[in-house]
Amino acid sequence: MTTFDDTGMFELVEDTRGEPEPPRRARVVVVLGVAAALVVAGVVWLLAARGPDDAGAGQMTVSLLERPAEPTDEVAAPVVDETGIDPATARFAVRTTAGQHYAALRWAGDLCLVAVPVGDAARVVCVAPSPRATVTISGEDGSRVRLGTDDAPPPDTAEGWRAAGPNVWVLDAAGPAAG
Repeated sequence: MTTFDDTGMFELVEDTRGEPEPPRRARVVVVLGVAAALVVAGVVWLLAARGPDDAGAGQMTVSLLERPAEPTDEVAAPVVDETGIDPATARFAVRTTAGQHYAALRWAGDLCLVAVPVGDAARVVCVAPSPRATVTISGEDGSRVRLGTDDAPPPDTAEGWRAAGPNVWVLDAAGPAAG
């Protein structure tokens, strides 16, 4: 049988009666202050790393979309439902053999080109907003329509592209073959 010597067992326990408790509240305040300082430092670092040139990088301008709305800009409710565009931003762009084409924005700011062929469902192609964004949609006849921001480079006229208004270019189905 093993016996334990329990003498001195209670000498390890400190007697803290009458002494004040350690300042836990002060420790919590210091920890929260350091955490807040780290968050602020991180945000400042991210803003500094972005640089002044990136501040307007997400802003795109499209002259076609900035003009006042006209009756020809109205898009039918079923087209809005099918494509998810903001109908207040829709602007008539061009009519081709593939149908009517509209420039518009989605609710999140995506740049969209909507094709509304006669007797067929509308089609939409969208891209994320950027200063040089372009979006192209092809018709079943092989024609193509391109919509671009004001800063987007125009397509090559040597390939048969022609301007069809502000920010809009058309490549007809009978255009020259690339070669």
